[in-house]
Amino acid sequence: MKNNRILIIDDDLDILETAGALLEYEGFEIHSADTVEKGIEMIEEVLPVVIILDVMFPEKKTLGFEAAVAIKKKYPEIPIFIITAINREYAFDFTQNDIKVEEFIDKPVDYGRLAKLIKKYM
Repeated sequence: MKNNRILIIDDDLDILETAGALLEYEGFEIHSADTVEKGIEMIEEVLPVVIILDVMFPEKKTLGFEAAVAIKKKYPEIPIFIITAINREYAFDFTQNDIKVEEFIDKPVDYGRLAKLIKKYM
């Protein structure tokens, strides 16, 4: 059977529940973590086909970016999707060229589009 495991790392429990339920409905096996530390620990066990990662965490506004760099260094084959409203809320000047991830997805998330993007990387 094809790997359909998705790891969602986000401190917003509403995002974890909503994204989890909608993506599960699309046929994905969902694993979630509410901290970057827990999420990184789960990667080895879960071996997700895609990691969905928020940018802002209570500990640091850019912790998701730092996590993406660390994850890519250890697991370069796993696509990372950054979900964020950070460009609108904080007007940080970053692009996909600055942060080496496969996709940037703006909040509010269009989950139908997200499911299609995940399937593209499977």
